[in-house]
Amino acid sequence: MASFPPPPDFYKLYGRDEEAPKPPPPVVGSYTAFGAEHSTEFVEPPFGQSMMYRRDGPGVDLREELKSLNKELLERFIALTNDVIENPSAYERRVEEITLLFNNMHHLLNAIRPSQAYATLEHVLIEQLKQKRERLQAVRDAAAAAESALEKTPGELAKAVQEATKRAEEARAGAAPMAVGD
Repeated sequence: MASFPPPPDFYKLYGRDEEAPKPPPPVVGSYTAFGAEHSTEFVEPPFGQSMMYRRDGPGVDLREELKSLNKELLERFIALTNDVIENPSAYERRVEEITLLFNNMHHLLNAIRPSQAYATLEHVLIEQLKQKRERLQAVRDAAAAAESALEKTPGELAKAVQEATKRAEEARAGAAPMAVGD
């Protein structure tokens, strides 16, 4: 009993001296894939999809556009509820309008994502810089304390080492920053 199944029969097409078989030509027209019929012909999108929001550009405030679309969405929703109450069979047009508004809002939100990512990255880098500066200042303070301790007599140096060790152990136990020069 083999641990792996035998290779498929088409492996014989790839010999050492033989040239590999050519790929099949591209499909033209319609074809079936995974049980669904597809076509390689270009088809105009339906009217509802072609009405995507197109007021992009440098002079457009996307926040205001989103607010106006949100307000319009609420108005259309109220109109939909009125239509459902008064004429239940005429709701489809309102649902299409609401769907189009949601699609436009989704499009605008996707347009905002790059600037959102830039702002997030900027915030993270500023926070990291702030933390590094704080740590650098702590190292500088510790170096200054070490230099001042080295200038003292050996008895005072031993006392300073004990105090520094005590502060370091307290900081490690409480996860508090080391205070130098208390």
